[in-house]
Formats: sequence, C-alpha cells, structure tokens
Amino acid sequence: MKQNFLPIALNISGEKILIIGGGQSAWSKMQILKRFDAELEVVALDICDEIKHSDVPFKIKAYDKADLAGYLMFYSCTNNPELDEQIARDGKEAGVLANIHDNPALCQFVSPAIYQNDTVRVAVSSNAKDVYASIRTRNEIKEFLESKTDKDQNNEY
Repeated sequence: MKQNFLPIALNISGEKILIIGGGQSAWSKMQILKRFDAELEVVALDICDEIKHSDVPFKIKAYDKADLAGYLMFYSCTNNPELDEQIARDGKEAGVLANIHDNPALCQFVSPAIYQNDTVRVAVSSNAKDVYASIRTRNEIKEFLESKTDKDQNNEY
C-alpha cells in the first residue's frame, strides 16, 4: 500500500509557525505546538478567549496570502472549506508547508500523536486516515513504557 506522508522528525526550533483561525481547533493545535521551541502566531478575524489570554501573539484580521511570508509551516484551522482550499494553494505557491485541519487531501504534512519521556520519543501516525487510532496506539505505547520504567526502578524485569 502506498503511503502519502513520510514520518520524519523536523527540527522546528526557532522556526516561525502560523496558525490561521482563532477557534477551539486553533487553540488545541496551539497547545500542542507550545511544547516546542518555535515561534507561533495566530491570524484570524475572530479569536477565542483562550488564545487572547495566552502568551502567543495574534492578529485580528482576515487572512491574506501575504501572511504566509517568512513561515516554515502553517496550520489552517478556519472551518471554512473554500478558504482552506485557497490557503492550501497559497501555501504551495509560497513554498510554506501546509496542514489543513480535518482535510488530509490538502495537507503537505500531518502531525503525529506524540509521547515523550526523558529518553524516548514516539510518534504515531495513521497516514492521515484515523487520528483516533494513532492516539489510542500512542497511549498504549505510553502505558507500556511507563510500566516498564516502574519495573526497572524497582529492579523488576
């Protein structure tokens, strides 16, 4: 079976990442991205209170393709399929990696379900087919690794 997405680990330290959209899906994506050392910014006409009260800079404005300049990647969380299609085209034209929320056909990358402890990072992806299966699998791996760590600390093998 051919796959669409190559699972790679991308160094985003210090890189600029744009989130287009200001609702709950943008907020959720922002929470995940805040775990990394990247520069985040949000652009949307309507910004939810959680984003407004966060430490991530935002601009209250309509999206314009000029907004993509200088960014490595963006996440479009607009909940507007027509706008998302335009944003995906703009991103491709500008050479900026695109992730369109809930539309893998328009994505150039997808974000895996991630678990990390002190020594191991595990990323689970479903080739953009079943995000919940990825999350369940990640959680099973997490439980296994944490139970193994507990046994190792107690010298149990």
